[in-house]
Amino acid sequence: MIMPERNIDRKAKELFIKTLAELKKEDDILMFLENLYSSSEVKDHSRRLLAAKMLIEGSTYEDIALVMGMGTGTINKIHFKTKGSPLLNKLFKERQ
Repeated sequence: MIMPERNIDRKAKELFIKTLAELKKEDDILMFLENLYSSSEVKDHSRRLLAAKMLIEGSTYEDIALVMGMGTGTINKIHFKTKGSPLLNKLFKERQ
């Protein structure tokens, strides 16, 4: 079995973050994401972000499930991954 290089995940994340930070235009960011990911992966990530935003804005699981067609189990996972996130709270409250 071939073992991955030590710290490869950290290096990969750093490259991903630095690359995203260099992109300034929304069209370039979308093109970058569509070049790396399938359309369903981009859609899934986008929908999770929207669900997180709706949770921060006070929507209920049932409201989100109805609007998004998303299961409450998935919404619960998003809630517990993002609950109390100062960064997401700041980002979404600044946009209101």
